[in-house]
Amino acid sequence: MSESDYTNPLQLANDNLEEANRQLARATADFSAGKIPQSRLDQLHELRDIAAADLTRVTKES
Repeated sequence: MSESDYTNPLQLANDNLEEANRQLARATADFSAGKIPQSRLDQLHELRDIAAADLTRVTKES
């Protein structure tokens, strides 16, 4: 997507959180199957936490 596809910061933050949740769900399954290490799962937990915090911040600013 180009920058012009996202002119609404709230929508962008929400989409980022949805993507982070999707990646985390996949990583959780992959970790359970032994396909990825704990360190990668931890990274995706952190990514989801950052995306959630960003959505909260953007919501407050809107």
